[in-house]
Amino acid sequence: MKASIPLNKRQLVFAALLYAVAVSLTPTFGQTPDDGQLPQSSEAEAETESVCEGFTEPIRKIDLASDEVGSIFELSVEEGQTIAKGDTVAKLDSRIQRVQLDIATQLAGNRSQLEAVAKEHKKRAEILDKLVGLRSQGHASHSEVVRGEMELAISKSKLETTQAEIDVRELERQRAEVQLQRRTITAPFDGVVTKIHTREGEYLSPMNPNVLTLAQMDQLVIKFNVPTSKVSSFAVGQVYNVELSNGRTVMATVQQIGVEIDAESETVEIKFVIDNSKREFLSGEKAALAI
Repeated sequence: MKASIPLNKRQLVFAALLYAVAVSLTPTFGQTPDDGQLPQSSEAEAETESVCEGFTEPIRKIDLASDEVGSIFELSVEEGQTIAKGDTVAKLDSRIQRVQLDIATQLAGNRSQLEAVAKEHKKRAEILDKLVGLRSQGHASHSEVVRGEMELAISKSKLETTQAEIDVRELERQRAEVQLQRRTITAPFDGVVTKIHTREGEYLSPMNPNVLTLAQMDQLVIKFNVPTSKVSSFAVGQVYNVELSNGRTVMATVQQIGVEIDAESETVEIKFVIDNSKREFLSGEKAALAI
């Protein structure tokens, strides 16, 4: 019996140590666990509000190109310049097109052949009238009248053919004029030149047709990817407060709600528009929307 007493003491000491360790590792009531995780109730509260992020961008941005090939003769704008719709931004070398327009204009304006054929047709009509009158008096035969009618029909056909040729020449003149106009590149809308791609002396080709990048900056667009569970609360035309990266809050209007769900993120893209007529904001600014 005496040999078994030390063994029980060791067991009691070991149990006491285990109890002390367990007590030290167990968090007290109301304390946050040491791993930094929020209690389940806090996580539910955090899910009630979320923030979507996006970036401002021009409402319209294009690479202004030419469907004509040739070298740039004149570039009228520079990067950062504001231009209006219809302003000339560049001109291509158009010496050949000018000559072609001059030739087409000369041909379309030449009406001597038409005038000659018209006079002949008028003469044939007068001759036929006289033959018909002589035939009624017995001084002309039936065959002479028939021949006069045939000659009048032939002259009428010549007149119509010549008139058609004149019309075609006029169309060719108009085509040459359009080809010359296409050598001048103009702005399709009001905007800002953000980048020059091709300068004077450089060649525009089907593989490299871009002259410059033009951005419409009077309005900016922000695209937010909104969780599908909250899309139903948005409607086109609604106005929301959006916070920019510089700390400013702006009013943004819902312009478009996407019709497709991104399967990976389970979100829908919603497009907002903000007024930038005073050019207060820049493209590329980070924006946040609390939902």
